[in-house]
Amino acid sequence: MANKDHLALLLRGVEAWNQWRQIAYEEWPDLRDVHLVGASLRMVNLSRTDLRNADLSEANMEGAILNHADLQGAILGKTNLNSADCQHTIFRGAILRAADLRFAVLTEADLTDADLSEVFLTQAELTGTSFVNANFDDAHLYNVDLSKADTHGARLRKAYFTDPFRGPHSHL
Repeated sequence: MANKDHLALLLRGVEAWNQWRQIAYEEWPDLRDVHLVGASLRMVNLSRTDLRNADLSEANMEGAILNHADLQGAILGKTNLNSADCQHTIFRGAILRAADLRFAVLTEADLTDADLSEVFLTQAELTGTSFVNANFDDAHLYNVDLSKADTHGARLRKAYFTDPFRGPHSHL
């Protein structure tokens, strides 16, 4: 269960939370199992936060800082993570179906066994990222360099590697 004080502080708003994070930068917040469906968390600093099994479906987390956060088993379906900083973030077994990860930095992130179906990863930074056994069905992967990521066992059925608005669809 989440630390009640940490959750109460986050519910006061992103500005209050980020101010606290500046003061308590060594703190490892505990927000396990929180239910924040549709939450407005734009530019929130959730680095080093335990968010295992959290439900952040449809949340606006554009530009969020999630470095070293633990989102194992989290639900992030249709979540806006556009331009989020997710370096060294753990998304093992997370559901990111139809999430927006355009321009996200996922360097050294762990998305092993993650559901990335219908996800948008346009121009995301994926150096050292683990996508082992991840599901990319119907994912939008144009302008993405997967050559520096581990895609062993990943499913890429009907993944799009060209922008549908700029040219014909390419499928694997």
